[in-house]
Amino acid sequence: MNSLILSLFVFVVFLFHMFVRSSIRSGKVREGFCALWCIDAVFCVCGTAISFALYRYTFSPYLTVRNFVLCTVYLIITFLFLLLAPSGLSLFTGKKNASPQEILLGEYRFNDTLCLVRSFFMVLLFCLPILFTLVTQTKVKLSFLASWNEADICGGFCFAAFLLLLPISLRQAFFWLKNLMSAPSPEEAQILGQTCMRLHYQHRNHKL
Repeated sequence: MNSLILSLFVFVVFLFHMFVRSSIRSGKVREGFCALWCIDAVFCVCGTAISFALYRYTFSPYLTVRNFVLCTVYLIITFLFLLLAPSGLSLFTGKKNASPQEILLGEYRFNDTLCLVRSFFMVLLFCLPILFTLVTQTKVKLSFLASWNEADICGGFCFAAFLLLLPISLRQAFFWLKNLMSAPSPEEAQILGQTCMRLHYQHRNHKL
């Protein structure tokens, strides 16, 4: 098994995204977003396991001050991410400090932003293994990659990417699962219609 399996998985997830977007354009917006983030969460968990198998990360000795500080920083960043999201901790506690309409509008904008962040990491997760495979398995020689080690670059990036994508995917999957439990309000129905229309015109423009 080599790092190209990550590129293959990213491509499969991309195909699934394309399939689900057709459902979103047909009106199943909340269901589509929920499916997308659930699959992304599964991909992040599987990708983390695969990257550990590929690059054999070592954290020995585990109980060091450095590792403790890094774990603490990661947990703080994750907590701040949950806190600064439009719903904040009310997503888990149920106590809301803002009006439902403001939170809902913020959540849809927040979802669009996270989709862009996710796309950026997905592109790099797809391209980096292919790039290093071309360099090592063919006669292509790139001077700026001569001193780079695949385990250090790809391994380090995959570890960081999955650490960032996993809490994002889990949080969004939880939000959309919870959102499916109730019927959309008139304000949300309007947002859903605008989302369907925007995706429809984007798809049409890509065809043109």
